[in-house]
Order: sequence, then structure tokens, then C-alpha cells
Amino acid sequence: MTTTYLKLPYVDSVLRPGALRAVVLARGPVGFTLDIGLNYYRGLPLSTIERFELTVDGERIADHLLLFEHDRTLLPLSALAQAFTEFWSVKKPLRVRVYQGGLASGDHEVGVTLVLRSPYMRLGPGAWGMIDGSASRTLTLQEAE
Repeated sequence: MTTTYLKLPYVDSVLRPGALRAVVLARGPVGFTLDIGLNYYRGLPLSTIERFELTVDGERIADHLLLFEHDRTLLPLSALAQAFTEFWSVKKPLRVRVYQGGLASGDHEVGVTLVLRSPYMRLGPGAWGMIDGSASRTLTLQEAE
């Protein structure tokens, strides 16, 4: 049971310029990565992610195409609820890898729906304060690293 949503004014930290990068192999583009910052004043375990959705140019990316990279560990969206020991720091973005064939070069409208449960705001049995870290922004696809 959820209660109150907290929306902090750090939206610019969620989707920063330069956060969208192409993933390219020898034969061409195969996907992209997106670095997402935490819109909160302290770090949280990845298990507190209650809802995550990614859209690019108005099209929702299917959940099975998302891989979350954290400290050299790759986790599918379905595994985040059990990632109690993976701590997302406010200083280090969470990288989302998407292997769907790649994006055209240029600008893309990127939207992230990110809802987190704050383990520090227990309001009663089964009731937690929720953090809305959702954001959208036009990002320019950067060349592969």
C-alpha cells in the first residue's frame, strides 16, 4: 500500500545532457545506454524501485529489453525487487542498457517513469513514502564509448 509521493526539485539530475549513448559493434548500432541519476538526497537500494518505464520518441521500450548496470553487475528489470545489496548512490548514475537495434543519430525525446519506495519513510504497516523520480528531456545521442 502506497501513501504519499514526494517530488524533489532535482529533475535535472535524472536525465543529464550526454546521458544517451549509442552501443555499436563492428557491423553497426545494436542499441543504446542511458545514464539515470537519482532524484533524491540520499542513496537507495535498487530493490526500492517500485516502477520503471522508459520511452524514446513516444515509444515505450519493452521491459524485457532493459538491463540495469550497477557496479559491473547486469540485472533485468524483473530482478531489481530482489537487489537489496545493490546500493544506488546519488553520486553515481544507474546505467540502463537497451539492445533493440539502435537509434538514429540526433535528438530524441526520452522519458523515464521512476517511482521509488523510501525505506526511511515508513508511515505505518505496509505504507511507505514514495519518491517520484520521473523526468523527460530531449537528449542528443552521443557516439559509442
